[in-house]
Amino acid sequence: MYKKVFMSILFFVVGLGIFLFAFSDSYKLSLKARVKYFLGEYKEAKVLAKQAFELDPYNKMAFSILTQSKISATLIDYIKDSKRYLKKIETLSSKGNFSNSDKIKIKMFCEIQMGKYDKLTPTIMTDKDLSEESKKYYKKFKDIHEELF
Repeated sequence: MYKKVFMSILFFVVGLGIFLFAFSDSYKLSLKARVKYFLGEYKEAKVLAKQAFELDPYNKMAFSILTQSKISATLIDYIKDSKRYLKKIETLSSKGNFSNSDKIKIKMFCEIQMGKYDKLTPTIMTDKDLSEESKKYYKKFKDIHEELF
């Protein structure tokens, strides 16, 4: 008797969940955002998750993906900026003679990127490759900074 009641309640709850998931635009968008996130398309995932969250502020999946996408997007921006600054440092260092203004520029580039790294907040769910790559660039800037100053 209890087994039948429990199973019928369980089927009702599961059916209700599937029904809400299938017909809720917020959950459809959050599923798309989740797929985009796991494919590494963080900016598109962020846009979709934001739309889903605006439709339903109680959608925890949308909130989670939105938060993780923001973190991953900042990591990608950090890596892109690091590559750009390293090219500038390479250009300045290829001259041979460092002027004081060149040293100051390099110092600023290093301090900017080291400061940005300190503000990054990767979580357990953040892509490990992104975290490792950003850490690698941080170490490069730290080494350059220590070597010159």
